[in-house]
Amino acid sequence: MVNYDDILRLTGRFGWFETRTFLFVCLATLLGCMQTFTQVFIAGKGDHWCRAPKLNDDECSMLNYTTEECKDLFRPLDDNGKDFSKCQKYNLSGLDHETILANRDNLTFYGVVDCDDGWIFDRSVYPSTLTEEWELVCDKEAVPNILQSVYLAGFVVGCLLFGYLADKIGRYYSFCICSVGAAAFGMLTTLSPNPIIFGALRFLVAACSYGLVLVLFVVATEMVLPHQRVYVGIFLWYPYVMGYFVLVFLGKFLNSWRLFVVLAVTPYITMVPGFFLVKESPRWLLTKGLYEQANEVIAVIAKTNKKEIPAGYLTKLQEDQEATKSEEKASIVYILRHPILTLYLINLMFNWFVQSFVYYGLSLGTSSLGVDVYIAFGISGAVEIPAYLSSMLTMKYLGRKISTGGFMILAGLACFATIPAAQGPIRVAVAMVGKFAITASFANIYVHTAEIFPTPVRTLCVGVCSVAARVGGLIAPLILVLENTWQSLPLICFASSSVLAGLLVFFLPETKGKLMPDTIEDTLKLRKTYVNTAEGSKNDPNEKIA
Repeated sequence: MVNYDDILRLTGRFGWFETRTFLFVCLATLLGCMQTFTQVFIAGKGDHWCRAPKLNDDECSMLNYTTEECKDLFRPLDDNGKDFSKCQKYNLSGLDHETILANRDNLTFYGVVDCDDGWIFDRSVYPSTLTEEWELVCDKEAVPNILQSVYLAGFVVGCLLFGYLADKIGRYYSFCICSVGAAAFGMLTTLSPNPIIFGALRFLVAACSYGLVLVLFVVATEMVLPHQRVYVGIFLWYPYVMGYFVLVFLGKFLNSWRLFVVLAVTPYITMVPGFFLVKESPRWLLTKGLYEQANEVIAVIAKTNKKEIPAGYLTKLQEDQEATKSEEKASIVYILRHPILTLYLINLMFNWFVQSFVYYGLSLGTSSLGVDVYIAFGISGAVEIPAYLSSMLTMKYLGRKISTGGFMILAGLACFATIPAAQGPIRVAVAMVGKFAITASFANIYVHTAEIFPTPVRTLCVGVCSVAARVGGLIAPLILVLENTWQSLPLICFASSSVLAGLLVFFLPETKGKLMPDTIEDTLKLRKTYVNTAEGSKNDPNEKIA
């Protein structure tokens, strides 16, 4: 019996066609990282203080103050009595400099008022931010965080919408829609006149940029043989790490947040050649019964890779596909009709939730490394480089379950170990072990999920799991508030959930070396051990499967 994996062996395994397609996948993940973390730099909050009567350099010198110290003359101490207030100033309206200076040691007599003349911002760290332009400080200081939450909410919509569209109208058209949408909405963001418009446009950018990553990830896993999925599914995240360093470079040398946004979204234009070079997934076309279109794409792949398909081979493929085609239409509803598949989906949704929950929970502490914010951000990205390599190697040699479950348990134990760790380098090192482990397991779960669900609902199921992950990311900052009740409680939540999710992974089927399922029945058979079908083909009996 001929299946699509047999066709892949004939068309060159991983030739020029697969290589050029994979380049677009890598570009999408790099741009996805840049969009996700852009707000770290364009909405950074540096020091600020109320705009108040300004003394010139001569007046400051007469008082034996530096220009920097002069600004503190008119700033009351905040509630803790140690730091100068960022949101209030002495009520000096109507007073001239002479009167103010004469009473500079007793300005509390005049009382305090809110910053009614605006603020002065320290630009030593962030030269230009929307926080400064729209004065999102003091009573508006929560707005940047709300904007970031709105962006993450766009991920949820992108997961559901484009996960559905990719399985309904195809991977190719979804890819085109996401590319155009991310570029268009991204450019419009630079024209935002206020936070509301900015948030709405960023929401749409998030939906399209994450939808693009989701769709192309599925395309990448569907276009390769089983032993290549680990490399494809993990290597594509290295460009994601590169996004960290690109953002550091842009943030360090640009002095306009609007220009920053322009340069972050402009590369989406490079997706245009993909409209001509990327083709619809033949695997999806075959499951939809679009045999003529599938044959055309397979012919293009073979020609591009300079391979030939034996006469009658595609006809035999069509006949075998029709003979094995399930009478019932595969859908998410049909998945839920099977208790085993429902348990798989619930298990994976919980795992994705915990992956994101712990990942973002640990990532929030990177700014406390005691170094420059740009260096801290770079370190946060650098730790993911060895994590992805470890993910690739352990999945290849140990299998999906041991690798994913082991890393999640390690992440949980690292969180537990962080609780008694002393503040400083030791605590940071232990926390980075946790982020290393959760990053590796997060990469694993993408591959494992794609290998469990059948082709007609693969993108949708990955999308549903991604929704669970986005919810976990949204909840993580809220859990950190619990430290006001008990300082160790957030870490206990992260640690316990990670260990539990890691143990639950072992109830999922092992997919290492098994053919990617095309039907519901194929997924149900994953619990059984493959022998001949997984270890190669008649054309290449010695092929090793990872």
